[in-house]
Amino acid sequence: MSVRTIKTAIKKFNKFLVSAHINPEGDSIGSQIAMASLLKRLGKGVVILNEGPVPHILQFMKGTEDVMKEMPASFDFEAAIILDCPDLTRVGNVAEHIAKGKSIINIDHHVSNENFGKYNWVDIERSSVGEMVFELFKAFKLKPDYDDAVAIYVAMMTDTGSFKYSNTASRTHRVTAELIEAGVRPYDIYSRIYETSKLQDIRLLGEALQTLKVSDDGKIAWLWVTKEMLKKTKASLEGTEGIINFARSIESSEIAILFRETGTENRVKVSFRSKGNIDVNKLAASFGGGGHATASGCTVFDKIEETEKKVLEKAQKILGTVNGWDTDRK
Repeated sequence: MSVRTIKTAIKKFNKFLVSAHINPEGDSIGSQIAMASLLKRLGKGVVILNEGPVPHILQFMKGTEDVMKEMPASFDFEAAIILDCPDLTRVGNVAEHIAKGKSIINIDHHVSNENFGKYNWVDIERSSVGEMVFELFKAFKLKPDYDDAVAIYVAMMTDTGSFKYSNTASRTHRVTAELIEAGVRPYDIYSRIYETSKLQDIRLLGEALQTLKVSDDGKIAWLWVTKEMLKKTKASLEGTEGIINFARSIESSEIAILFRETGTENRVKVSFRSKGNIDVNKLAASFGGGGHATASGCTVFDKIEETEKKVLEKAQKILGTVNGWDTDRK
């Protein structure tokens, strides 16, 4: 299906629920805000509903104040637009509302997307869902206003790693050129997201870097963030964003991994990054997760030590080489 299919579906319904994956980031929040704005400009009723809060670093965007964590009792939606989710379970407890026989419109760019909607637009060649929402504006012959443009730009910038990842294409820059013409100031957005850190997050980074290890051949680099580190630095899991890039930046590394204790007993979030030669989506999928070829993640229900062991063994098999490593952290 294509943008035309989604346009037809949107014209069919009048009230929409818009949601995205748990633990939201720039693409999911930016695309939701822009989508909600588009629907309102079309005269539709809309509620943005997520399981968790908007990350602090993204709250500068106009529209984030409209993101809800509880469904308004008086709002009876006809269709749910799910953004940036490979499967419906990724919306968390929002799925409880969607399971009531509502039509689902699925817009995504993950290679692992299960086409779970009645209406599906999945394009793995897109830089971000934000870019796809921009095309929807075009399909309805609407021009994004300044706030729409900021939201879409944030979505695209964050999912492309500031336009340096392999999902950045010529089309990506053509879209961002139009967003800049709409008033977006690239450095202002970059500074707000990448050059604005809390002191406790910097201290957490220092703690995490002390756990950095590399396999004997240098192809796997990984770090930990433990509950003790979070307590010591007074940081939150939100403050761990970007830490994995220090492992990814090591010259020889092909797979970067970040292990994070969540605060729940025996529950570890694992993030994967690659430079393009290794498909880490396959690595995440082997533990019930998913994402993109160069950026994926999963949750493992085990102690962090055992999780590390299992994940490193699987990473070794995917690399097809014999790696050695020292997991002693004493």
